[in-house]
Amino acid sequence: MKEIKTWKIWGHFFGYFLCFIIAGVISAIPRIAFGFENESGIMVFVTEIMRIPISLGLFYFYTKYVLRIPLNEETLSFSNFSLWKWGIVGISLPIVVLTIFYVSNNLVVLNTNYQLNQGVIINNILKALGMSLAAGVVEEVLFRGYLVNLLNKKYSFWIAGIAPSLFFTLIHIGAADSLINIFQLLVAGMLVSIMFLIIYKKTGSIWNASIIHFLWNFVFLNELIAYGEIKEGVDKLIEFDLGQNELFNGGGFGIETSIPAIIVYSLTIVITWILIKGKQPTTLYNK
Repeated sequence: MKEIKTWKIWGHFFGYFLCFIIAGVISAIPRIAFGFENESGIMVFVTEIMRIPISLGLFYFYTKYVLRIPLNEETLSFSNFSLWKWGIVGISLPIVVLTIFYVSNNLVVLNTNYQLNQGVIINNILKALGMSLAAGVVEEVLFRGYLVNLLNKKYSFWIAGIAPSLFFTLIHIGAADSLINIFQLLVAGMLVSIMFLIIYKKTGSIWNASIIHFLWNFVFLNELIAYGEIKEGVDKLIEFDLGQNELFNGGGFGIETSIPAIIVYSLTIVITWILIKGKQPTTLYNK
């Protein structure tokens, strides 16, 4: 494959991000038309699931007709995908995070509402399933797939892997409450990126990282369980207090940037690197 100039590499980098945004807007059209305040769980589920083929289709179209590089389809195949093994890992990681909170006396049940309307529960589960699955697939294919392999044409594998996530992390800095929050966001953002990158690199399958991403989001970002952030007027099944130490509990960015989460990211990186003698991932683009 012919060498791509640096400015074109970064131009295509933002081109892929544009595809990501366009796919999100297209899939959200039914929700926009009916009004977000009136959306049902099934509508969110269906539109989020539709975001997957729309996004993958746009990424493919952009690669073939704009970037004009033939894809190595083996990279996106399921040949090295282990649903059960990495599914168990994906369930275990949030459990370990909550266990660290518990043994450090920073996990307290504030409120339970087991009488919560069944329709509300089903609605929230459908929303969480759709949004978590779409994020797990689309973001991993974009960040660890297309963008890593694009930047890897000019930079090392690790720089290519971390740069897209650093960019994505920096977008969220405006929501930080303090310098400590910013530091936590950067550290957690880099570590979770490296964690997914190493899982991809050591197993040779982007889908192993996707299943972990999906399960992590489903546990921590669903609307049935509140981890430290209690919103008035929003019905929850369980509400947890994560303590008053913002450095420990993640502060404004929540449990995903907490010290226990950072510990889990770090341990997963080390254990995966040591225990898996795995394969190097094939390149996404044919030469």
